[in-house]
Amino acid sequence: MQKLVETTAPAAEPLTLDEVKLHLRVSTDTDDALISTLIAAARMMCESYTGLALISRQCSLYLDCWPAETGRGPRYRSAPGAIKIPLPPLSAVAAINIYDENDTATPMDAGDYIVDAAARPGRIVLSEGASPPEPGRAVNGIEVQFTAGYGAEAADVPALLRLGMKQLAGWLYAHRGDAEAGAPEAALTLSGASALFRPYRLMRLS
Repeated sequence: MQKLVETTAPAAEPLTLDEVKLHLRVSTDTDDALISTLIAAARMMCESYTGLALISRQCSLYLDCWPAETGRGPRYRSAPGAIKIPLPPLSAVAAINIYDENDTATPMDAGDYIVDAAARPGRIVLSEGASPPEPGRAVNGIEVQFTAGYGAEAADVPALLRLGMKQLAGWLYAHRGDAEAGAPEAALTLSGASALFRPYRLMRLS
């Protein structure tokens, strides 16, 4: 069982108000609040569709126990598997905390695990010879504190994703109040955003 908690929200959106207004050819400030809301909506729809984190944020992934490694042979019965980290790209792992029966957290030695940030999704594997410390509490006994996202600035997000979000925000702006605008699937398809997001879309984590 896993639980993902966003502990620090993104400090910015992947699109600025000025660039979206330019894309929409809007020169007045009348709809600034609406457009800002649509930028946030486009970002959330992009992240939901792709499974990515765009602007950096801090998260904690809680696990009840170490994942079981899949495979054949005696070693697979006791060897823990890799922890897959949701919301790629994975920027950094700050700590892995192990909670005892009194809810006291003890950080793992960073030398006992390896962070693979190049994988999509990122993963954590134990170092050779390291033994996984067992949590003392029955649920959420393992906490992985990590940073997800391409970076802190809008320009850090891939151009194709940003273009798709502009198109999506534009479609939502043009169809505000329409019944079909409330359907994410329609907005993603009719705006052309899904075609731009698709190369970045992740397969479901297993």
